[in-house]
Amino acid sequence: MVKTQTISNMKRKYIYLLILPLLLFQCNTDEFLDRPPEDQLAVDNFYQTDEQVLAATAPLYGWPWFDANDKAWWAFGDGMGGNHWSNDGDMGEIFLFAVKANSARLNEMWNSLYRVVAHSNSVINNIPDKSSADVSEEVKAHAIAEARFMRAVAYFYLVRLWGPVTIIENNEEAVSDFKLPRNFEEDVYRFIIMDLEYAMNTLPESSRSAGRVHKWSAEGMLAKVYLAKSGLGQSGSRHDEDLQKAKLHAKNVMESGLLLMDDYGDLFKTEFENNSESLFAFQWVSCLDWGTQNTNQAYWAKDNTITGVGDGWGGYIGPSIDLQNQYERGDVRKYYTIMQDGDFYPNLNAENGGFLFSQEPGGEMGASACHSAVKKYVVGTPEDNSGQVCFMSTAINTYVQRLADVYLIYAEATLGNNASTTDASALEAVNALRRRAKLEEKASLTLDDIYHERRVEFAYEADHWYDLIRLHYWNPQKAIDIVSNQERGTLSWDDDGETQVNSLKVSVDDGDFMLPIPEAEVSKNPRFLDDPESYEFL
Repeated sequence: MVKTQTISNMKRKYIYLLILPLLLFQCNTDEFLDRPPEDQLAVDNFYQTDEQVLAATAPLYGWPWFDANDKAWWAFGDGMGGNHWSNDGDMGEIFLFAVKANSARLNEMWNSLYRVVAHSNSVINNIPDKSSADVSEEVKAHAIAEARFMRAVAYFYLVRLWGPVTIIENNEEAVSDFKLPRNFEEDVYRFIIMDLEYAMNTLPESSRSAGRVHKWSAEGMLAKVYLAKSGLGQSGSRHDEDLQKAKLHAKNVMESGLLLMDDYGDLFKTEFENNSESLFAFQWVSCLDWGTQNTNQAYWAKDNTITGVGDGWGGYIGPSIDLQNQYERGDVRKYYTIMQDGDFYPNLNAENGGFLFSQEPGGEMGASACHSAVKKYVVGTPEDNSGQVCFMSTAINTYVQRLADVYLIYAEATLGNNASTTDASALEAVNALRRRAKLEEKASLTLDDIYHERRVEFAYEADHWYDLIRLHYWNPQKAIDIVSNQERGTLSWDDDGETQVNSLKVSVDDGDFMLPIPEAEVSKNPRFLDDPESYEFL
């Protein structure tokens, strides 16, 4: 399997290249929309070389996504999805489907995604007109394709979380008329597909440098978009043409020469970042300025003996009972995703002999409400990571899409509207992941089988809620039943030391599958309360 030995240098170069583009482009983010740049010549003169043009897209791999990745990313993807329990107020309202329009996490997600859109638009609109004659056409097209990929991904999250949202192609034009309408979901999906098709047809088949997206990144995301879109506006079954497109694009990526990692655990070690299974991941750098790092370990690690830097606040929160019950006996994915009593991790705090997770009544570790803790994205001390860990700061990438996702997209699209399938290629796609997980192979597949595989494969990768949204598009009652039957309670011990469940189940309805638009945004733009309108495509 590919080992990327120059990742730290590559990431640091991204951060160094990030600084100037951010200074140049900040006038296009929401908070700077009404401020002209102090030195317009800075933007006009920046794109003088191929390297400077490529520097313009470097920030799109990290900083604009940071506010989402910090907490909101997994609060919605795993909290609403039923994978994660938290007693934190801002997290709890999401976990319990009581999201308010002034929620901190809601605002973070919305603002971060539209920040990605704004920065992408800056690249798309500035590079064609403001690049010097010394910049090659190939590099200009590459940079625009990267930006259109990022814009598409941001809108893919926006449309699934909020439904009809506003399409913006030029933030400078939006300044003069910021009271824009929301656009129909069908138009947003069309817009996403147009961006991804451009990226797919423009980007090279391999990364220009480690961590940058390529043709297969765009095509893998396109497969995921078509799978979601296949159920939009449908009832009881999905649109076959979209399913076939999802299957075709997934098949192309599967046959691209990219490979699954042999060891599931290696996916979440810093030395294996940007491996051949990674199609798109946020690129983080530790121990620099706030907003360049991954903060997940700080919130998830059981305690500071794991991190060695004073953070590690995951002692009471953790994997839900429902998620813990999903794993089959012997599934190695559980060990690398969640910690349970008796699990030993020799690579965490290795210089002190490793880390043993214990949850006995009165034990040294204390009792979390979940009797479990998060392992995925928890990487350990600075010494465990060649110094690349600081307080609330690690360098571990955040996966947005892995090749394993494409395998399961292919299987689901092949299943289509059938109750089950024995299609050999669909089975092989699922069984490749099950073999890696050390599980028996399947002889047939149902939708429940595929959703089960998706949940345990991508737990704590902020994906499960979007699976349920996709299901709700065309089979709302099944999606409602799944969520309503999840055990979202806590665990404790009785007087005899036996584990007991403090059951909590949440009743949901159709309205819970769409978030409220942030209160501050509605205050600025009352048109968000109006019915959506068609988008005028040029």
